[in-house]
Amino acid sequence: MDKKGEQLLEIKQLEYFVATADHGSLNKAAEQLYTSQPNVSKVIANLEKELGVSLFERNSRGMKITEQGNLLYGYARSILKNSNMIRALVQKRTGSSFCVSGYQSSMLTRLMADIYKNYKDKGIKFGYREGTVEEITDDVSEHVSEIGIVYLAHSQLPCFRHIMWHKKLEYHPLADLGICIYMGRNHPWYHRDYLEFDELKKLKFIEGTEDFFAMEHHIERISVGAVQMENLNNAVCTNSDYMINNMLKHTDVCCMGVDFVLKDYEIHEIKALKVKNCEKFLTFGYVKQKKKDMSPEALFYISKLKSKLEGYNESL
Repeated sequence: MDKKGEQLLEIKQLEYFVATADHGSLNKAAEQLYTSQPNVSKVIANLEKELGVSLFERNSRGMKITEQGNLLYGYARSILKNSNMIRALVQKRTGSSFCVSGYQSSMLTRLMADIYKNYKDKGIKFGYREGTVEEITDDVSEHVSEIGIVYLAHSQLPCFRHIMWHKKLEYHPLADLGICIYMGRNHPWYHRDYLEFDELKKLKFIEGTEDFFAMEHHIERISVGAVQMENLNNAVCTNSDYMINNMLKHTDVCCMGVDFVLKDYEIHEIKALKVKNCEKFLTFGYVKQKKKDMSPEALFYISKLKSKLEGYNESL
């Protein structure tokens, strides 16, 4: 307690609070935090005592966040994000880290494995952060990540470039891409080679994190011939890559992705079906700090990404 009698919150308390709120379970929060359930319970109880409010309602189903807890949650997430940025800035100044921000992507994270193997003896700490277009570009703007990998609809480019100007970033397009549809063996269309565009309306989809630039939010503007898309049937919403993979493997729910797919998914019996006659309405590229030279690690990463794109296009 400080001289004025006010309790100072610790970062650890906020981390435990956010983890519990995200999972709705002390046990799952403990697993994420690599600690014990009683320890998480103790930290949450002390936080509630210090604040003088109940942050959760306890019941047999787990932990339900209260109205007071919801008020704290947004501020807590913001504080933790800024705390991580401070750590990243300190690491950046030592020249000992390289971080990329992007989407949930097997291909993008696989490239991080390649760059690690190439630079593992250089004493560099590597990182990969997932997020929305806004979060990815914030990471680059605030020096958390050196580069960010994004894709968005061509129709959104004017708005996106305006945002890039305000954040003092540059956007470098690498390719124009269409979409593909991921589905697992439990889907009745799994053995097909492609889908018709108007068949997308008949599928159930996993919807990712809310993102103004997400392709799902703009596909209804795309028309092929006489077909005009309507809103998709988003049956599941999640920001978890594990959740997406499990839904694809064990249900008939699908996921939309860019038409740029590695073979890694096949071992999990997840297939990417092309959409016949779908125009390449997405631009795929990277963002970086304006007028700033990229590190050898960033140049290596982008060169590997370009090679993957070129190899994929040649195989079509």
